[in-house]
Amino acid sequence: MEGDSQIVKVLVVIDDEPDMRTVIRFTLRADPRLEIQGEAETAQQAIELARTVDPGLVILDHNIKGDIMGIQAAPLLKKAAPNAKILLFTAFDKSDEATAEPAIDAFLRKDQIEKLVPTIDRLLGLDPI
Repeated sequence: MEGDSQIVKVLVVIDDEPDMRTVIRFTLRADPRLEIQGEAETAQQAIELARTVDPGLVILDHNIKGDIMGIQAAPLLKKAAPNAKILLFTAFDKSDEATAEPAIDAFLRKDQIEKLVPTIDRLLGLDPI
């Protein structure tokens, strides 16, 4: 409908850098189309949250607390929220591993934070604001 704007629910999964969670929240809050629905420190917390909020996007760090790392958590998250796009956003150069994992839709290193919103726009098919 004209005048309606689509809000995309975002689940942020990052635990090893609380300051980075703050930066991501700040970055995403500047975009009125994105709504942060929650954060998790472990894969299990993230999966439960994904089932509850049915996010359109999961921003997933590879180095998360617990026995399951981000890349291994991606298929479990995709099963919990099948419509979600998963962005592996990590400090590690995991591009090859991310490309090899079908549940991961995109990869971005944390040192490229300026590309976060454009990457999300591309992933979700949103027009840049």
